[in-house]
Amino acid sequence: MLTDPHQTSRRPFHEALRGVVRWLRDVPVGDPVERRHAPVLQFLMLFILVTVPANWCYHLALVRTPMRRDVMVDVGVDVLVWGAAALALWLIRRGALRRATIVFTGAMLVSLTTMYLSIGLTRQLLDQTYPVLTIVLGGLVLGRRELWTIYLLLMAMFCVGGLVDVVQLSERAYPRPWIGAANLPSLAISYFAITLVVDRCVAALRGALDESRRLTRALAASNATLRDEMAARERAQENLLHAQKMETVGRLAGGVAHDFNNVLAVIEGYAEQARDANEPERLRESVRGIAAAAQRGAAVSRKLLNFSRRETIRPEVFDIRAALREIAPMLRQLFADGHRVKIEDTLNATTHVRIDRGQLELSLLNIAANARDAMRATGRFGVTLSTMRHANSEGVLVELHDDGEGMTEATRQRIFEPYFTTKPAGSGTGLGLAVVRDTLTAVGGWVEVASERGVGTHFRLWLPVVAPPEPVPAAHAAVRVLLVEDDGDLRDLLLDALDEAGCVAIATDNAIDARRILCDAGDSLEVVVSDCHLPGTEHGRLAWLDDIDLPIVLISAGVDTEARRLHDAGRRVSCLPKPFAPTALVERVRRMAAMRQTSMT
Repeated sequence: MLTDPHQTSRRPFHEALRGVVRWLRDVPVGDPVERRHAPVLQFLMLFILVTVPANWCYHLALVRTPMRRDVMVDVGVDVLVWGAAALALWLIRRGALRRATIVFTGAMLVSLTTMYLSIGLTRQLLDQTYPVLTIVLGGLVLGRRELWTIYLLLMAMFCVGGLVDVVQLSERAYPRPWIGAANLPSLAISYFAITLVVDRCVAALRGALDESRRLTRALAASNATLRDEMAARERAQENLLHAQKMETVGRLAGGVAHDFNNVLAVIEGYAEQARDANEPERLRESVRGIAAAAQRGAAVSRKLLNFSRRETIRPEVFDIRAALREIAPMLRQLFADGHRVKIEDTLNATTHVRIDRGQLELSLLNIAANARDAMRATGRFGVTLSTMRHANSEGVLVELHDDGEGMTEATRQRIFEPYFTTKPAGSGTGLGLAVVRDTLTAVGGWVEVASERGVGTHFRLWLPVVAPPEPVPAAHAAVRVLLVEDDGDLRDLLLDALDEAGCVAIATDNAIDARRILCDAGDSLEVVVSDCHLPGTEHGRLAWLDDIDLPIVLISAGVDTEARRLHDAGRRVSCLPKPFAPTALVERVRRMAAMRQTSMT
């Protein structure tokens, strides 16, 4: 790469020039206008300090000007100005710019007075540098009053110089001695014009600066007011959001309490039937109703977790006909004695769908509960299963219809909005139908509703049909399991279920003991079942399982993040969110053990 030598040689000069400019600007002057004047004034003082001695060296050494009386006076005057320039530069470097200007202009006025008294006015007309410089410096730095004061002093000096010329001409018997003062009117007019222009320029600059300062202060005040208004608006918005949040939380709390009260009422009703049952079949039916109600309570909890995005939807493949048969008693239990409930299955064979089963059952229960609330003391509610092709795909159509009050068109268009409800406070969360739509959409299905005021409401839910799940090889019965659960009652219940299923289970209630058991007997264990929220561990973290090469069954709700982390680390992980039936855990344990045996084989 070639380099221009001229450009290279210019770089040190530019660097030195920038350094000089930085030095001239680096003065401790507070006033912004004076700070802008400081570099020029310093340069002027430096220029005088250099050029005045150089000028006299030139005249005395090269031109060889004779040292007459007037020349000696001129040299003395320049020495006075040179000293004033040095003192002014020293004052400017210490921040006293105005004082430095007064010192320098005062020295020039004294020098001019001395010159006019010694040699008169006429011989000074050839060099007007000092008078003009005095007016400019006085106007720019000192102010308008000082500017006109300097003008009057100059006029007095000119008059003194003219008087000296008249006296000298009179002594020489000049016929018209007053000619020595003939230039006074033109000088007065000329310097008046110069002073007036400088005065107007300075006034305009000062006025613009004052206006700028006024606008700056007004802008600062406006900014302060705007900041206060923004802060007040933010506080008002925070208060509004807090009030809306509290209203939403209150609505959710009331709605969830309402849903759980329904679940508890169903459980209590079935429990009362079980106490009074004399026939085994009636007792078994009551127990099944209690189990179904417990599942509905679990679905309510999972609905809140799903909607807050703390738990993702867990689709599974199952027979929708069997699911409808299992939930049918609970659907009938929702309605009063005066209501007629008809469940019709027109499917000819086992039909499998892939969706979160708990969410689907909860969706049907939500729609049925809304139908019950919309119906009078008597009425009809029906559920129909049928097949239907949609977009070249086979699917199952679930239709739910009632002859209740129906909805207006405005209400129908908003029923799938989160938190929208037409029920009174404490009677609904406004999440039910929103969860229905999200659940179906997540698996490629859809939901639509038709309603007419005074006629009733008709829901249509469509789900694509999928192939039945492949059977998993069965594991041997005596699966060796480590169970980690801090709740004593649940731990004992799960231990009994595992023992009755023929599994060999070891249980503990904390991660430290679980880690010790794995270290001591890890080779003899086949599956680890663990809650995520254990005492003494970080919330939802299972770091103690990071280096365990065993299948893991997580039995906590909202563990998707931890499950993905363990899966990405190469662990075999399955999630079984609470609450669940003990038989579901036994089935999951055997499935994981069978998968481990297959992979080892």
